[in-house]
Amino acid sequence: MKDLLFSILLPYLLRMLLVSGLFYGYYWLFLRDKVFHQYNRFYLLGASIAAMILPLIRVQLPAAIPPIGGAPALVLHAIATGNWNEAAGPYGVAVNPGAGPRSAVMLVACLYCLVAFISLLAFLLQLSHIRRLPGKYPVERLGPIDFYMTREPGTPFSFLHRLFWNAEIDIDSPRGRQIFLHELSHIRERHTLDLLWLRTVMIFFWINPFFYLTYREIRTIHEYLADRHAASGADRYDYAEMLLWQTITDGSLSLLHPFFQSSIKRRITMLTRFQVTKPGCISRLIALPLTFLLLCAFAARKPQTGGPALFTVIIDAGHGGADNGAVWGDTKEKDLNLALALAVRRLAPQYHINAVLTRKSDELAGGHLTIRQSLEYRVTMARDSKADLFVSLHVNNSGGGKPGHGFEAFVSPENAHLAESDKLASALIDAVKPSFAADDVLHHPTGRVYVLREAAMPAVLLECGSIDNPADLAFIRDTRNQEQIARDILQGIQRYRESRAAGK
Repeated sequence: MKDLLFSILLPYLLRMLLVSGLFYGYYWLFLRDKVFHQYNRFYLLGASIAAMILPLIRVQLPAAIPPIGGAPALVLHAIATGNWNEAAGPYGVAVNPGAGPRSAVMLVACLYCLVAFISLLAFLLQLSHIRRLPGKYPVERLGPIDFYMTREPGTPFSFLHRLFWNAEIDIDSPRGRQIFLHELSHIRERHTLDLLWLRTVMIFFWINPFFYLTYREIRTIHEYLADRHAASGADRYDYAEMLLWQTITDGSLSLLHPFFQSSIKRRITMLTRFQVTKPGCISRLIALPLTFLLLCAFAARKPQTGGPALFTVIIDAGHGGADNGAVWGDTKEKDLNLALALAVRRLAPQYHINAVLTRKSDELAGGHLTIRQSLEYRVTMARDSKADLFVSLHVNNSGGGKPGHGFEAFVSPENAHLAESDKLASALIDAVKPSFAADDVLHHPTGRVYVLREAAMPAVLLECGSIDNPADLAFIRDTRNQEQIARDILQGIQRYRESRAAGK
C-alpha cells in the first residue's frame, strides 16, 4: 500500500494539482469574464479532464547510453557451498520480528477515503432531495420541459429537463417570461451535466482546490449564457434591475440553477458587454500551445530500449524498518542497502534497465509488520512485476569471527533458474572487480535463503563488503563509491543481458 501511494498515487496527485493550477491560472489571467462564454465553459470542462489525463500519458524517449553490442561470453566463476541464516549467523544478526510502528501511510489513505466518502454521501443526499421534489407537485409538460409549480425556497430553478417554478411569480408577466427564458437556456444547453461531472470529480479528487474554483466559475458562466439568452430582444438595464429585485444566497456547491444567486454583481457587469463586437481570438488560441507544453513538461517518461521490451530488474534493498540487519557502531546495514538501491534506480535508465525497488524508505518491504511478510512480499512483487532478474543487496558481517573483505555473490541451488543465476552472479562480480575487492567464488548456501529460493527468475544476493571491516565500511559509506558500485551493478546486469541475448 505504501509503495503504491508513494510511487504512483502521490506523484499523480501532485502532477494533477500542478496541471490544473496552470490551466486555471491561464483562465483567470486571460479568459475570465470575457464575452466568449461558451468557449470558457468548454475550456474549463476540458481543463478538468486534461488535469486527470496528462499525468497518465507516457512519452517514450531514447536513453542516454545505447546498448553495447557484441559482448563476449561470460566466464562462469567457481562455486562453493556454505551456510546461511536469514535472521542470524555469519551473514546477519538476530532481529526481533515483532510488529513495527503503525504505518502513517495507511492512516493518510483512510483519511482521504473518509473525506471522499463523506463528499459522496452529501452528493447523494442532495440528489435524493431533488429526486423527491417532483413527487410533491403536479407536473405540466411544456415541450421537452417538465414544469412544476411549487412554493419551494430558492425557486425558480432548473435541474436537467425539469423546471421548478415559484407560484408567487407570474409566468405571463414580462419579468416572469424573462426568468422562464433564463431557466430554459440552462435546460437546453444541459448545464446540469457540467455540474454533475465536476461534482463527481470533486468527490474523488477533493484535495484539489482548483476543481472547486472551476466549479464556481462554471456556474457563473452558465448564468452569463442564460442571461444573454433571456435579455436578447429586451432592455438590458431592465433585466439588470430585475436581477436586483430579489436575491438569495445559494449553497456553494448547489447542483441547481436558481435564478437569484450570489454572482449578481458579475452578471450585471457582463450584461453591459453583450454588444461588444467580435472578440479577439489570440487569448483563446494560446490554450493550444499551453496544453502541448504541459504534455511535454508533465507527462511521465520511460526510457526507450533497443529491444522489444524494457528489461526489468528487481533491486531488493535488504532488511529495513524494524529489521536493521547487521549493525556496527552507529551504522546499520539496512541504511547502506537502501542507499545503494536508490543509486541503482537513479542511474538505471541510462543502461536501458527498469529498476524496481522492493522498498524506497526505511521500512520493511511492502510496509508489512513482520520479516516473514516482508520476504513474501518481495518475492510476490518480483513475480507480479514480471521481472527478468532479482538482485538483493546486503552488507556482510562476520558475526564475531574474522571480518570478511570485499564483495561476494550468493545463489540458491534451489532456484529454478540456477544456471542463469550463476551467470548473473559471475557478471556482477566481474563488473565490481575494477572498483573493489571481490570474491571470485560463487556461494551456494546450504541454508534456505527465501528470496533467492522462491524467486521466479534468476536471482542473486550481493554482499557489498563487510560492515565490521573498517576498509570495507569506509568504502561503502562514501556516496561517490556508492554511485560507482551502482554503475558496476548495472553494467554487470547489462553484460548478462547481452550475453543471454547472444546465446553465450
